[in-house]
Amino acid sequence: MRVILEGVDGAGKTTLAHILAFKYGLDVCHCTQYDPADYDFYRQSIRKNNVIWDRHTIGELIYPNIFNREPKIGTEDARLVIHYAKKEGSKIFILTEDLEFIQKRLIERGTEDERILKNIKWINDQFLFYSDQFHVPVISTSKMTLNEIFKLVEE
Repeated sequence: MRVILEGVDGAGKTTLAHILAFKYGLDVCHCTQYDPADYDFYRQSIRKNNVIWDRHTIGELIYPNIFNREPKIGTEDARLVIHYAKKEGSKIFILTEDLEFIQKRLIERGTEDERILKNIKWINDQFLFYSDQFHVPVISTSKMTLNEIFKLVEE
C-alpha cells in the first residue's frame, strides 16, 4: 500500500498519516524543503511499498512561491509523477480544513513561518486547484469521519 497526503499546513496531514500508518502498518515518510525534490527523487520515492507520505510532489509547486526560491519540479513533471504514482496503485489525497481552524491550529503550534500564516488561503486554494488539475480527491478533515477516510483509502 502507498498513500500520499498533500495539503496546506495545519490541515491534519501528519495526524492522519500516523492514524493510517497505525491502522494499515505503514511507514511514515515526510518530504521537506531539504529533500532533493526533483523529478527523479519523487519518481524513485513512489517505488517504496507500505508507506504513507506526509507531503510529496504537489507542495513543491506551491511553497517555492512563498519562500522566494526556484521550484525544483515543474507542473508537467509533477503531473507525470502523479500519473506514475496512480498507475503503481498509490492513493493520493489533498487535505483541507476550514481556514479559520487552520490558522488557529498554526498559531497554537507557535512554530509556523509567518509567510505561511499570511498566505494560508492562497496555499489552500493552490492545493485545491491542483486537486482539480491532477484529479486528486480532497479530504476535508473537519467534515469527514475516520471511517469515511478509511473507506476512501481502501477503495
